[in-house]
Amino acid sequence: MSSGPRQPQIAILAYGSLIYEPGEALAELVQETEPCRTPFPVEYGRHSKKWGGGPVLTIDPRGEPVEGVRMVLRPGLPLGRVIDVLALREGISSAEGIIQIDQPGPLAHLTCALPRNLETGDMDPAALARRAAASVSKGMLNGVAYLRGAVRAGVRTARTDAYVEAVLAVSGADDLAEAESRLLAFPAQMIQGSDRGLG
Repeated sequence: MSSGPRQPQIAILAYGSLIYEPGEALAELVQETEPCRTPFPVEYGRHSKKWGGGPVLTIDPRGEPVEGVRMVLRPGLPLGRVIDVLALREGISSAEGIIQIDQPGPLAHLTCALPRNLETGDMDPAALARRAAASVSKGMLNGVAYLRGAVRAGVRTARTDAYVEAVLAVSGADDLAEAESRLLAFPAQMIQGSDRGLG
């Protein structure tokens, strides 16, 4: 007697903070990870309440494919459970924003595609940097920390280098870790100050 079609093994295509901060519940489900270029364009097209209003990466036609990670999950996991864990990690209340991506091979690929909410003018590197700088006062999850994590994970978009330079210019720092520290100490002065922060 047939038990019906077998649930395919699930993989998650990660291109942002999911790579370096998957969360404990999701990390427990991962069997292995491997580098993977995204089959969709990605850019800093969203500001996120979770990250203090700072810019975050999302699927965006104004971007281009990036080097991400394929997180292959343990075999036999129900699709509903994986979606619930991923939704909880992303801070959303339902499966909306989690989509399946057609890819060759036996794996069922999921990814997060939260809505874009930045206009093209707000994606100028200087505008992204101002938004990231303003988010630092909101806590450890902020736009500069997000950018630093993405760069460290090797996720670079067409805007990344100019965005990093703009953050360093706003803060007067030599690297993103220093920028975050300086912005935390003197946020208003730097955001409103000269092209080299307090300088």
